[in-house]
Amino acid sequence: QVSAFCDSFASELVSNTATSFSMDSCEGRTVTQGAMFHSNETGEHIINSFWHGIPADANADRVWMPEGHSTGRTAVAADEIVIDAHVTEALEIELGDTVNISAGNESASFTVVGTGYHPLHVIMAPEGTMFPPEPGQYVVGYLSDTGMARLTGNAVGTSNTIVLDVEGTPSYDLPDTPEYEGEEIDAVKTLVDTSLSANELDARVRDRGQNEPVEVMRQDLEGTKRTTVPFTVMIASIASITIVLSLQRLVQSQSKEIAVLRTLGVERSSLMTGYLLAPLAIGGIGCTLGALAGPSGMNGMLDFYQDLVGVPIVERSVPSSVYLAVIGSTMFVVFLSGAFPAWKASRLDPLEVLSGQNEMRVGSNLLRKLTSWMPTTLGLSIRSSVRKPIRLTMTFVAVGISLMLFGSIQMMSAGLQETMVGGLENDQSWDAQVYIMPDGEQPVIDWAENNSANYEMLIEMPLGSVADADDIERTFTLVGLDSFDSGMRIVSLLDGNAPSGNMTITQVVMEEGCMNFLGWNIGEQQTVHINGAPYDVEIVGTSTAELARTMYFLRDDLSGILGVNATSIYLELPEGVEVNSALVEASVGVVERQAMLDGINSILDQQTQVFQTMMYLGLLFTIVVMFNTMIMNVAERDFELATLRVLGASTRSLGTMLLFESLLIGLIGGIVGVLFAYGGAVGFAASLSSWQFFFPVTIVPSVAWQLMSGVIIIAVAMTPFGVWRLRRMDLVEKVKDLSN
Repeated sequence: QVSAFCDSFASELVSNTATSFSMDSCEGRTVTQGAMFHSNETGEHIINSFWHGIPADANADRVWMPEGHSTGRTAVAADEIVIDAHVTEALEIELGDTVNISAGNESASFTVVGTGYHPLHVIMAPEGTMFPPEPGQYVVGYLSDTGMARLTGNAVGTSNTIVLDVEGTPSYDLPDTPEYEGEEIDAVKTLVDTSLSANELDARVRDRGQNEPVEVMRQDLEGTKRTTVPFTVMIASIASITIVLSLQRLVQSQSKEIAVLRTLGVERSSLMTGYLLAPLAIGGIGCTLGALAGPSGMNGMLDFYQDLVGVPIVERSVPSSVYLAVIGSTMFVVFLSGAFPAWKASRLDPLEVLSGQNEMRVGSNLLRKLTSWMPTTLGLSIRSSVRKPIRLTMTFVAVGISLMLFGSIQMMSAGLQETMVGGLENDQSWDAQVYIMPDGEQPVIDWAENNSANYEMLIEMPLGSVADADDIERTFTLVGLDSFDSGMRIVSLLDGNAPSGNMTITQVVMEEGCMNFLGWNIGEQQTVHINGAPYDVEIVGTSTAELARTMYFLRDDLSGILGVNATSIYLELPEGVEVNSALVEASVGVVERQAMLDGINSILDQQTQVFQTMMYLGLLFTIVVMFNTMIMNVAERDFELATLRVLGASTRSLGTMLLFESLLIGLIGGIVGVLFAYGGAVGFAASLSSWQFFFPVTIVPSVAWQLMSGVIIIAVAMTPFGVWRLRRMDLVEKVKDLSN
């Protein structure tokens, strides 16, 4: 049948004028779930596995064996196997070792002749999930076609998968873009469907845009590109505000020198040029340091990502265009930041400066009345804090942007934790999920009853599709459960009710991501395609978001549509009962919940390391901004503080005033920071979310309090510096111009 299909497809390509592509290869493959029986010092372990039968002369989907990151060669003989390099270190598998594997009821021993990678397994996760278990908890192996026949007991050439490759690269749809780019691949898929029908073959057709592991990495890359710009803008904004405030303080502290130069005839343009050189020098030094450190930072991030994914990154270079873009934009921002203070320096009035009038400030009568009921120290603190509202506002904006870096990452992490782990950990109680062939549930049920284990059948298949508002086909997973609130997998409803069975229009629950992207509402009737056939469904509830788009049915309803009683079985194992070889042989694969949780938590822990880098960067910016604000607040008021000291105010009372001022700035800055952080988290999640992967954002009170507390602590921690400056102040020097 494979040969007949390939001949038919080649003929269709030649005779069809809608596409200009010609066939490069058409190959039959056998891929199957199974298990590996692995023994080490802790005993014998049964590991969920996936096996590929790849002919030695295969043209497409070959094993990738990059130099320096793999060993050995591909499998040729019937007793040879290549083990995926993701797991060889964890399982301590080396060339020449013998491994015992199974597929269904058949098992055989193979000799390891190589380690490598495969495009379908760039992320080492079982089909249906994007979360790799702990290293060594899932194995993929690549046999020869004769080796697969030996393992399964089928004839050589028997296939359950056909791999097609055409000359060139047809455009295919990118699921995370609003445009539809799949016209060329659709023309090829139409011919595939025609050839399938002509040869009476039933198959699910997927193109390269539906290779989920690769698509995850591509969308991760695109998400990183989208977030790089706002993060860079935020960092540049903080730097810009800091430079503006610092240069303004510099101009103010040197106002007398500037006035003297002006009286001596120095041109305003000369002064402006001089003060523009300072930020340009700062930017030049910073860009030089960044350019020198950039390659090391890039390699560090690539090494981290390589360890995270497990696939070697062999191409590493920083294009000169990146250097030019970053350095050019940075110097432009720095130049603009220095322009206003430089212009202000050139516009100083020498007479006003030398007469001392620029140092005299008259307080606001309105503000004095508003704070008259407060204790003297507190009222003075408030009036002192808002004496320069523009600079104070810029400080709050800088703190808010800093906390956007710090807090948005924390809120995103909390949302990811809840989405990835919350439901699996809190709403699901099964210990093992046993995958079965159609009508293959009875051996598993017998095993469960013999071992006093509770069981629950379910249907879970990625066979749903729907056209969105742009008429682009979107796929989703169908899940059929016996109960929504009392089974081993509880569905958490945000709104609506659980479906009722045997209704004229089948009732379903859609998860939050589907509802948001499709714009559907509870109570609506919609038409979806299930396994290619249209069906009307009624939306009766919305469940909490999951990373994958999902539609929930009652199992009996979904079974009637698909003609399948169950695709897997949940097991609750009593104490002392573990997954054994008998259960593995009765199934096509077993996944243990704890292993899945460990894998997800491991991924989150590694991802958190990246997030923490940005978090600590934001925290560092917050500290710098607050410290800079404290220095300028105290330095600008040397005259006022010295006057208060001369009039009898103690250092303690002035220190208390500075403390109240810091608390006020910290409190307002914290509130602004939380608002900025939430807005940043929403924007960050929106930039990363797509139909495949939806990231909800929720306000976690503990995160908000942590952000506010952090800013207040930083602000208060700066107070000792102000007190130290007060104690070192030369009162005679500061008040000698009081006669003015």
